[in-house]
Amino acid sequence: MNINELYGLIESFFEHKVNMLYLDPEKKEVAFILYNSFLFKCDLNDRYGRFGAGLFLEQETVITEFLGERCSLDSDEKSIKESLQLIDYYCRLRLPDKFLEAYDKAYLPRWISKGKSY
Repeated sequence: MNINELYGLIESFFEHKVNMLYLDPEKKEVAFILYNSFLFKCDLNDRYGRFGAGLFLEQETVITEFLGERCSLDSDEKSIKESLQLIDYYCRLRLPDKFLEAYDKAYLPRWISKGKSY
């Protein structure tokens, strides 16, 4: 997997839940915000075939363990999707149900109106 494919995978996996921020080909890094609430950065290491993901709380504070589990270091599509599922589950648990309902109500119709399906 290359960094462009990772960007596309993240965007298609999270659908209306994500705001993609940037793709840095030199650092092989992708940044995005989930649910308008959580800043994540993911990267690839071509030399070792490693995938990395972290939730940024402050400039130097990063969470890489989610409810006692870490994202897979494997950079194949199946492993990355499993890691993204773990990230989504963790974020949804941290947000109140009222917020998630309001978020879907606000953003899902816009996403569908762009010709995408849920």
